[in-house]
Amino acid sequence: MLHMLHLLAVLSASDMPLSGLRAFPSAGATVAAHAAAARALDRVCYPKDGMWSAAQFEEEIRSPRTAALGAWTVGDSGDEALVGMCFTSTVLDEASLTSLAVHPRLRRRGIGEALVCESMARAQAAGAAHFLLEVRSGNEAALRLYGRCGLTVAGRRPRYYRDGEDALLLSASLPAEVGGASPMRRAGGCLSEGARGVERALSNK
Repeated sequence: MLHMLHLLAVLSASDMPLSGLRAFPSAGATVAAHAAAARALDRVCYPKDGMWSAAQFEEEIRSPRTAALGAWTVGDSGDEALVGMCFTSTVLDEASLTSLAVHPRLRRRGIGEALVCESMARAQAAGAAHFLLEVRSGNEAALRLYGRCGLTVAGRRPRYYRDGEDALLLSASLPAEVGGASPMRRAGGCLSEGARGVERALSNK
């Protein structure tokens, strides 16, 4: 997969071996351990106490509507560590991003972009026609990341967050697969038009 190879190159340059991008197991004895790893990363990325509890992560991982994708590094002892994750929930033909996190020490290296673009490609392969998310209007780094993944601004929710900040609604259409090959994967998944649309939104704030 193009984005997995990109992520491997990013982490290789940082002397951090990567075991790959892969889905969280949705059943079995390791689900609780994966939920705990997600909770730990969530708390690091979203102080003061993270966005979701371990129980919420476990519920999401087990849900048939949820696709949970993780980026993992391998330590000297051979143990894996979760350094990035992207959760999406699909209802009918719409896939919505519900959680994205990358360890603070590894941001601005393409990991978030790889996770989002790969999640979009997997949602498309599973039959989703639309990919949606909400983001703070002032989160310029996230807006640029999502723009590079082909998402464009589709609307605004005034004073959506508790502190009164607006939320921007971003969306992308996921073209149907042709001949068994995902158009998003053939094109690298990241569409320049999305980036241009987000840049326009940032300049008009």
